[in-house]
Amino acid sequence: MKRAGFNMIELVFVIVIVGILTAIAIPRLSVSRDDACIARLRANLSETETILSREYTKKFLQGTQLSGTELLNHLKTLESGNSDGCSFVVNSSTSVTASVRSINVNLQVTNNATTKSPTLTCDANNDLCRKLTGKAKP
Repeated sequence: MKRAGFNMIELVFVIVIVGILTAIAIPRLSVSRDDACIARLRANLSETETILSREYTKKFLQGTQLSGTELLNHLKTLESGNSDGCSFVVNSSTSVTASVRSINVNLQVTNNATTKSPTLTCDANNDLCRKLTGKAKP
């Protein structure tokens, strides 16, 4: 007798194997997406600090001060939307919000005590802040 297809036991066995593989793969892909989002936000933060430093230095050499409006216009070019749960939003010339899924961190533009140039700071107890700044848990 020649078989024309698969029997029910074989099909159930294949479905169980595919289910197990899916249960393993989906959480790993989710973590990879979060890591990619954090890497993108790190790049945005680095670019933000570069803009802050460059504009501050340029104005310092010209003998003027950097206005909040000028700074805001430069920072707005870095904004990214929330289409994939990853966003970088400039609230004002002194505040930036970065978020991964539903976790947010608010970064403040403050003047460095030594150089007087603006830098970004956030709450070091926030897990997302530590991941973005690369600082270890205190």
